[in-house]
Amino acid sequence: MSYFEKANEFYVSKEYEKAMEFYKKAIDIKDNEAASYYNIGVCLIKLKEFNKAIAILKKAIELRSDSKYYFNLAYCYAMIKDRKKALIYFNTAWSIDNNDAECDKAINLIMQDYKKIH
Repeated sequence: MSYFEKANEFYVSKEYEKAMEFYKKAIDIKDNEAASYYNIGVCLIKLKEFNKAIAILKKAIELRSDSKYYFNLAYCYAMIKDRKKALIYFNTAWSIDNNDAECDKAINLIMQDYKKIH
């Protein structure tokens, strides 16, 4: 079993710290590198460590441009109340996959929030 697969098992059982350890080992040997960074980011989101998740998700995006990577990056920015960056990254995710209903919903929620503020 690969480090990546073992990490996924820990993730499924909600053992996020252990999952991150194995994703890091997978990264060290270049096994599913982009997905491993992304999954570490998701673990950090589950642990509500949004600023750490932002840095990790950006590394994943450097390796692979994927709508869900941008979506989760946007989510982190939304959680730390940086609406401008959240909107930018939700729009980026939506431009990659404009069939993503969750992305469309998130963009509309942020826009409604902007209208209330301004």
